[in-house]
Amino acid sequence: MIRRGTALRALGALLDRSLLQIAEASADARTYDRRTVNEVADVWDNNTFPLFHAATARTSIGRERRARAALSWMADFGPERRSWMVEQAAAAGHPLERSLPPPIAQPRRTRDFRGHVTPSARPLTAEAALELATGYDVAAGEVRSLLIERAGERLTGSLVLIVPRRYDAGPQAGDLPELHLWLEDVTGVHFDSDDRRGATLPCRAPQCAWERRPALMPASDVTARCAA
Repeated sequence: MIRRGTALRALGALLDRSLLQIAEASADARTYDRRTVNEVADVWDNNTFPLFHAATARTSIGRERRARAALSWMADFGPERRSWMVEQAAAAGHPLERSLPPPIAQPRRTRDFRGHVTPSARPLTAEAALELATGYDVAAGEVRSLLIERAGERLTGSLVLIVPRRYDAGPQAGDLPELHLWLEDVTGVHFDSDDRRGATLPCRAPQCAWERRPALMPASDVTARCAA
């Protein structure tokens, strides 16, 4: 557990580790990791003010109280952000796990101010693929975008499909949902721009590869989200 007087140091260490990660990810154009740069920089999009708010408190007790609140606020963004914080703080000699509040279970779906439902990302397991196929006609899906990029020594990818619903969406029936897939450790890509329709999910435990006729992108880790 973080001792009194070190929460602000842990917060500052996260900023130092962020700068180091960004420098390493952008050191060589041949292995430039755009996603890491983007994700790490995004941490401080809404956490820079809490950092300075904590650092400028008049008393040490006030600085620690604000720093702990800032760390809790940062961790509330989600499990991936929390894991990043714990990992980077540990690398800097500041154990965080026991000092953060218990993680909050993420809702399966959220609704924005327009009333649009957005589910959370989840690993594309055989169970998730079956659930997707129940609600959406994946075989009739059409490619909206495909992105393959280098992430250090690896290749990562993202694929967006427009997939018809198998259920009545009422007033939103004309607004076709998007299926977003993120792929890690891509080993091969083939895409025929003349044939952008139709997709299958050939699953192998515990996770799936994504196959779009005629595009094949094997990956060790696939996550998916379908905006209903």
